[in-house]
Amino acid sequence: MVKSQRMLVASMLAIACAAGLSAPGRAHATPAATSAAAPGPWCGGTLWKLMTLSDSARSSVKWTPTPTTIVDIANTPVPARAPSTRSTPFQKQVWKLSAVVDQYRVASNGEIVLVLFDIATSRYMNAYLPNPTCLPKTARGRGQMIAARDALGHCPAPTVGWQPLGVSVEITGVGFWNPLHTTKDALPTGAELRPVTGLTITTGCGT
Repeated sequence: MVKSQRMLVASMLAIACAAGLSAPGRAHATPAATSAAAPGPWCGGTLWKLMTLSDSARSSVKWTPTPTTIVDIANTPVPARAPSTRSTPFQKQVWKLSAVVDQYRVASNGEIVLVLFDIATSRYMNAYLPNPTCLPKTARGRGQMIAARDALGHCPAPTVGWQPLGVSVEITGVGFWNPLHTTKDALPTGAELRPVTGLTITTGCGT
């Protein structure tokens, strides 16, 4: 194997380890494989506690899901700046919607990024399944978040590159304002479901 090929393989292995990947067909790593890495900023930057429902205001989130749509979320009033604390009504609610997961991938912090698509309006938005390694024991709804990620276990294992999926889902998640709007098919407002707290595949992946 030439030097450039060895470097490429090493780089791919490093990315896979950072993403918390496990054996094929599994959507997250086992705790034993990642126990040496404690949750911290590597899990997603300065906002990682919001992303994992580990922030001090996590108990303020209304846990009974409120039905919504991608269009409704796109039209949610936007704060002047993306909040670094749980300070807006959008962030203090679990939302529920039906959508198609058009594409997905594993981000460098181990989150699974979902591109949600609404067939009726042709609108897209992003939702994120957290890396279980980034979920401290104090994370609210920790078991539900892990179960939501496991719901993809019958689908092809996500990779670091975007790949199509095309499954219909019922999905719940907490509102999040992303200061960056550069992810594929992100809403211009930065509104997302992050973290996802529940996911049921209604069509596709063997259902």
